[in-house]
Amino acid sequence: MTALHLTRVAFACTSVDDIPRRQAPFTQTLADGQRVVQLTSARIPRRDLAGGSLDWIIRHHLVARQAIVLVEEVQLEGKALALILLDAKLVPVAPMHHRAHQGWRYLTNALAPADMPEGAQGLPPELAASLAELSLI
Repeated sequence: MTALHLTRVAFACTSVDDIPRRQAPFTQTLADGQRVVQLTSARIPRRDLAGGSLDWIIRHHLVARQAIVLVEEVQLEGKALALILLDAKLVPVAPMHHRAHQGWRYLTNALAPADMPEGAQGLPPELAASLAELSLI
């Protein structure tokens, strides 16, 4: 079985660098030393996300991903929520056009973008997307 990913809009972010700044208040270190970001959602994933990632959308492009460490259902004030722990390490991906949406959506491993090659990291998403369409990165 292949890994499933989630896609989510990086709200109020204009670049990949904005994501860690917005996540800083929700970042913690686990007992084993791993740094994770805590994300909650009113929707609870019903499909297995083992080995998957959360892929971030900025300006209608998938631009980065974070590995999913844990997904569990929690109760808060009598309401069921999804607690999603993400690895704090942000991995840039080859930008791929993806429409914006509310909440999160599933993305199959076959449709997920590849990690950005080392030499192309740090490029503006629009430029990286253009180069990816031309198969230059």
